[in-house]
Amino acid sequence: MSFSGKKFRSRRQQLAYDLSFAGRYQKRMNKNPFLYFGLPFCGLITLASFWLSSFTAVKYEQQDRKIQEMNEEDLVKMKNNQRQFDMKEEYYRLQGLADQDWEQVRVPRRKGESENVW
Repeated sequence: MSFSGKKFRSRRQQLAYDLSFAGRYQKRMNKNPFLYFGLPFCGLITLASFWLSSFTAVKYEQQDRKIQEMNEEDLVKMKNNQRQFDMKEEYYRLQGLADQDWEQVRVPRRKGESENVW
């Protein structure tokens, strides 16, 4: 046995409901659901996308302000200020080893332990 989703109303309550705004809307929506539900829903989504587009435009405008065209003078200054490139120095800098001052030292072996030299 299953219960229906309809709310029980007495005859008087049903007549009052049918005369109310909700009752008239429910009746019309049951006859033509797209016109009374689908169309307003799609319209709301469309209007909201146009309204929210101004908020997303701000993000892209800020990114555009960061990116600027460079003059020839700026390019020449940038080329002159470049430091010399050394592959080993860059490797150690990227590894974070250039900041540390350390030296590789072999661990002393115990008496009688083999050196494992091949």
